[in-house]
Formats: sequence, C-alpha cells, structure tokens
Amino acid sequence: MKTNTTSFVKQFIAKVTGDNAQVQAEKAWRSANSALDVQISNMTGDLIQLEDAVEEATEALNNARINNGQPIADRTKYIENLINAKAALETAKENLVDHTFTLDFLKAEKDALTN
Repeated sequence: MKTNTTSFVKQFIAKVTGDNAQVQAEKAWRSANSALDVQISNMTGDLIQLEDAVEEATEALNNARINNGQPIADRTKYIENLINAKAALETAKENLVDHTFTLDFLKAEKDALTN
C-alpha cells in the first residue's frame, strides 16, 4: 500500500509543482545529447566534401603552375591564375581546418556530456 501512496504522492507533487529538477535535467540532457549526435553526424559527412575540395584545389594549383599544359601567351593572366589557384587552395585548407576544429570540439563536448 505504501508503494501506491508514494507513487500517488510523487505524481501529485509533480502535477502541482511541475517537473522537478531531475526530470528537467534529464530532458535537457536528452536534448543536448541528441543535438550533438545530429551535428556530429552531419559534420562528419561534410568532412569528406571539404577534404575533396582541398584535393581539387591542389590539383587546380598544379595545373595553373603548368598553365594547363598550354603555352603561356599572356604572362599577366598566367600569374593571375596562379595567384587565384593558390588563394583557392588556402581557403579550402582553412575551411577544412575550421571544420575539423569544430567537429573535434563537438566530439569533446559529447564525451564530456556522457562522462
């Protein structure tokens, strides 16, 4: 009989006072855990595209360096293409580094949340 009374009392108190701190904490934890899981998964998928972008930009710089195997008819245009290809490579690398930093941070937060 005491178990029924205890359950009734807990339910009654929860109804009158709203969710207690434990229930609110558990809901917040589930929300945070879910948000981290989704974001880590999405960012892990995006990582492949960013790595591909670095490879493509590296190849583009190599091609610009040799003027795509064509004679250099316009030296100014050649230099411009070379500079633009290098800038594109640096941007791709920075995007990958920033993305990896954020992904590592979120993984660490996930670990902290579950420990």
